[in-house]
Amino acid sequence: MKRIYILLLMTLAGCTGALIPHSPQQIVVEGWIEDGKAPVVMVTTTVPVSTEKQELSSLEKNVVRWATVSVSDGEKEVFLTGRRNDDYFPPYIYTTAMLTGQPGKKYRLNVKYSGMRVMSETTIPQSHHLEYLRAEKSGDDNYVLVAGLEDREQSKDYYKFFVRVDGRDSIYISSFLGLVDDAILSEGVNDIQIFNTFKPSSLDVENEAEMYFKKGDKVGVRLCNMDQRVYEYWEDFDDVSSLSLNPFFPVMKKIRSNISGGLGYWAGYGSSYYYIECK
Repeated sequence: MKRIYILLLMTLAGCTGALIPHSPQQIVVEGWIEDGKAPVVMVTTTVPVSTEKQELSSLEKNVVRWATVSVSDGEKEVFLTGRRNDDYFPPYIYTTAMLTGQPGKKYRLNVKYSGMRVMSETTIPQSHHLEYLRAEKSGDDNYVLVAGLEDREQSKDYYKFFVRVDGRDSIYISSFLGLVDDAILSEGVNDIQIFNTFKPSSLDVENEAEMYFKKGDKVGVRLCNMDQRVYEYWEDFDDVSSLSLNPFFPVMKKIRSNISGGLGYWAGYGSSYYYIECK
C-alpha cells in the first residue's frame, strides 16, 4: 500500500467541482491489527490541493512522527511507539510488542496530534482458510492465481486478498480486484482469481499485463476476513483508485471510513497466509 497514494486519494475523493474549497487539515490513519500479530499504524495529515506542482519529497512534512497513539482491547490500553521502518512508505510506523490481536475481540484506536484527535473501533473476525491455491497460465509468461474459497454459512464474511512478490515487495499489498463479499459466493468451493497489484488509469490496456504475475514469481498471499465497515472502505478506495484517473469514468464519491474525526481506516483482520511459485 503506497501510503502517499492513499493520502492523496483521501484528500481528493470528496472534490465535486471545478473549484476546490480550502479544507482544514485532518489526520489520516492507515492501521490494522491481525490475529496473533502486533498493531501497525501510520499517521499523516491531509495534503492541501494546489494548482502548483508539488514534489514527492515535499510530502515528507505530512508524515506525523510525534502523535500519541494507543490501542485498547477492553482490558488494557497500550501506547504505541513510533519508529522508522523501511519496509513501509513513508518509512515510519507506530507499533508495540505489548499487544497482539485475538479473534473475536474489539480494538479501539486513539490518535492525538496537534490539537486533533481521531478514534476508531474494529473487531478481528475468525480467519478463514483456502481449500487450495494454484497458479494458472494466462498468455505468454503471464499467470493468475486461483484460490479455492468455501464460504461459511453460519456467519457473514467479507474477504480481501493481499499479495507480496519476492524481490519486489517488502510488505503485503492490496491485490487488484481482491475484494470478495460472501453474498456473491455459491454453495461449495468457489474459484477466486487473484491478480497482481495493477491499478488501471485509462482505457488504454497496453499495460494490462501488469495485472498478472510473471513466470518465476514467488508470491505470498494473505487472505483477510474483515467486518463490514472495513470492507466498505476498501470497496470505495478500489473504485476511486481504479477509475478516478480515467476521464471516461470519473468517480466523485467520498471514501467511507470507520475513523471518527479524521480519514483513513482501522482494520481488524483474521488472516491466513500462503506461498506459491508461478511455474
